[in-house]
Amino acid sequence: MGIKGDTERQATLRNEMIKRRKRPMRSNYVLKISSVVKPWMKLLDVGCGTAHIIEDLAVRHENAIFLGLDVSPAMLKIAKLNTMRLPNVILVEGDGLKLPFLDCSFDVVIVRLAEYSPHEVYRVLKKGGFFLEYGLGPEANKEIVEFFQGRIEKENFFFPKNFEDWKKEVCEKVADAGFLVESLDDYKEREYHRSIEELMNLIEMVPLVKNFDREKDKETVNILAKRYWSKKGIQITWHYYILIAKRF
Repeated sequence: MGIKGDTERQATLRNEMIKRRKRPMRSNYVLKISSVVKPWMKLLDVGCGTAHIIEDLAVRHENAIFLGLDVSPAMLKIAKLNTMRLPNVILVEGDGLKLPFLDCSFDVVIVRLAEYSPHEVYRVLKKGGFFLEYGLGPEANKEIVEFFQGRIEKENFFFPKNFEDWKKEVCEKVADAGFLVESLDDYKEREYHRSIEELMNLIEMVPLVKNFDREKDKETVNILAKRYWSKKGIQITWHYYILIAKRF
């Protein structure tokens, strides 16, 4: 979630890709969140996007309240369609760097691949509340980095100061806001894109590459696809972490 938010096209591409794939990493994340959600709790999803995470959670936990916040009107437009049948979901337009909520308003706050302020998350969490973050590991999309060096949208990747001790960097950011980090697990998986068009959708959707042009950059994507082609499709590394922290 950037300052300006995703465009309508990015929102549409993201929604289509998520619906097409029930990613294992989404399941890992939803299961970890579900382990701390209890009836009548209030959960805030910062940078909820098209609301697929809280859509899953709201079905699993009918007696909890789920509030999704995003800075992008385009994302929220699709999110409303995805959650319109769920009475326990509320959607709000707002900035993850300055949360429009009172202190100690939520039992759980979650963030998935979105811009946010750890201090703001700490402020709106109740004492004893949980914070769960799903973020990128340093090897995520490394094949795309290899072929588009110099044009990478760095804010949409994670380039730690020290690749050997990147987990410490992640934990310190949250601990400095006052949290006690309970766990940080990372996962490396292979994603398979069935076609060059599908891979270009990923690059454009995030976005991963500055000034990406489907026509002008198609030759580079073709070379990438040939290099990493397999029987399952074009292999792209997905490296992510799930952090669980608590406010005391």
